[in-house]
Amino acid sequence: MITLGKQNYCRKHFIQTCYGRLEERSEKFKERNQADELVCDTHRRSLQEIVDQSTAVSLTHGDLSNLERSQLLDIVRCAGDLVGQIRRGPRRRVSIPVRLYLESSDQTCAEETLVREVSQHGTALACSFPIMVGELVKMERIDTRERVEGIVRWCERREGSTVHLGLEFYGRNNFWRLHW
Repeated sequence: MITLGKQNYCRKHFIQTCYGRLEERSEKFKERNQADELVCDTHRRSLQEIVDQSTAVSLTHGDLSNLERSQLLDIVRCAGDLVGQIRRGPRRRVSIPVRLYLESSDQTCAEETLVREVSQHGTALACSFPIMVGELVKMERIDTRERVEGIVRWCERREGSTVHLGLEFYGRNNFWRLHW
């Protein structure tokens, strides 16, 4: 028997339950509504339990079929990917003017915009120039002239040519100088 969420399962049902929970979490993350820290912490703990139990089964059950072994590895990988999508801290609504810079091999763009939501690790904002997930950008606070580098973690086109995007900062924990 394998315990998950205070309930015991046989291997077959444990694997099915894990896949079901991963699918539920994946759908929740698509909504990008992670404002509640307690909910984020609960999701993180639930996913970590799936990883821990799947790993334990993989290491302690010597009679696993190749299919079960592959499924457990897939569950650990998927849960790990989802844990990486959980917000690491609270968000704050603000209105801070910034200048966003994109310098790539085929284009150089700069634009002034307002940051509307911030965290210790990044920001969400809108811009009008073409940008893709994975691109490196620089951002400067207009009020303090401080700069930070970041990577585009998500982007989606809305309202015509406006692109909404999420940036994760490199090496800066409190660029916004807020008390968290």
